[in-house]
Amino acid sequence: MKIVWLEDEPETIDVVRRKLEIIYRDIIICKSFASFSDELDELEDKSDEVLILDIRMIFNTDIEVTCKGSEAFTIIKELEGGFEYYQKCLKARFNNLRILFFSSKPQKEAQEEAHENDVPIEWIISKDNTMQLLEKIKEIKC
Repeated sequence: MKIVWLEDEPETIDVVRRKLEIIYRDIIICKSFASFSDELDELEDKSDEVLILDIRMIFNTDIEVTCKGSEAFTIIKELEGGFEYYQKCLKARFNNLRILFFSSKPQKEAQEEAHENDVPIEWIISKDNTMQLLEKIKEIKC
């Protein structure tokens, strides 16, 4: 199972789309911080349907994302049009798109913050349930 790591590459949405056409993936994990890199490395041999993108690339914005964890939700909400707008834009570019957001906070805290920021709860993978990532992907695909 291969994880495509694009966070440090200056990709544009079109380049990402071309890559998706070559190595088809229907699940995108948005990640704006590096604290999960070790856990994700452990998943590398177990997942063949994960594409990890930096929030800056996905939303194609000049906003510099230097935040940690679920603070990214606030940035998404503050972007013009809000989260739903960007979700629609992404779905127009990618077929069968699903988005999961990571939070560096425990699951309960992450759910509360997501609710406050209108982020769908089922899209949160928090620090204390990272290893459940594959199960969540399986659920979403069914």
